[in-house]
Amino acid sequence: MITTVTLNPCIDRTVTVERFTYGSMNRILESRTDVSGKGINVAIVHKNLGGKSFCTGINYRIRGEMIEGHLDALGIPYDFVTVDGEVRINLKILDRSRGVITEVNESGYPVEEKDLHTLVRKVKEMAAKSSIVVLSGSVPRQVPPEIYRELLTELKDLPVRTVLDAEGQLLLEGVKAKPYLVKPNDYELEKAFGRQLDTHADFVEAAKKLIEQGVSIVCVSLGAKGAIIVDEREAFFAPALPVPVKSTVGAGDSMVAALCLAMEQDMALADMLRYGTAAAAATVMKEGTELCTKADFDRIFDQVVVEKLNL
Repeated sequence: MITTVTLNPCIDRTVTVERFTYGSMNRILESRTDVSGKGINVAIVHKNLGGKSFCTGINYRIRGEMIEGHLDALGIPYDFVTVDGEVRINLKILDRSRGVITEVNESGYPVEEKDLHTLVRKVKEMAAKSSIVVLSGSVPRQVPPEIYRELLTELKDLPVRTVLDAEGQLLLEGVKAKPYLVKPNDYELEKAFGRQLDTHADFVEAAKKLIEQGVSIVCVSLGAKGAIIVDEREAFFAPALPVPVKSTVGAGDSMVAALCLAMEQDMALADMLRYGTAAAAATVMKEGTELCTKADFDRIFDQVVVEKLNL
């Protein structure tokens, strides 16, 4: 079983317009509302692909029942720390003519320190029952950027592998606690190192620097250019599959879910990348914030091509 930790859950409202015009009136053609949050997405896709998932993290008294109701409907167990405030709403505007999504995201209500202490205890309790713990996504206001480092440090003596998917200071601080796997995208990795990364060699070099800090595996998602996975001995690249892209929301979370499934089966590094690439592609084929299904994953899996890179 994997346990996912979501500190900043959200409700995604996706609206579709024919052509988005800045500073003008835009008429909505379609709209949908989805429960979301990076860790929640990971848990959903992991279960869709045949895994067993558990959700924990922060939930709020207002709109929190939408999060729990959705997980109940999917048969995914959970145990959140429920706090005052309301679940944030993120607006996604899909420009149908261009296939581009504009995101307008709320920050998330503040969380008190006492609730974070409760969260640490809860995550540690669930980690003892899990094979993998996934820490991913943004954090609400007033939550310190060291939170993932603190959580990872609490788990270091347990026989559980940890996955970190975060950006900025959350990533930089989290890496200090040596998670087993980190999955930045290209922008997040460039931001972490303060420089532009252009070639596969650049990304491998940056990933190696994280590995030198104690990370075992780094998987870098490159969007439409594919993905790279690196450990201390090998590096592989997989180009993105040529599938119709309807939305990129949740693609990175789907990749993380599939990487976890591959890790649970002790797959080789190249096969981990195959799983992650197929799951991400299966998600971008979906409208709005819909996520990867097992049927789509199985249908496109054999199309994934992986090539070894020179270190």
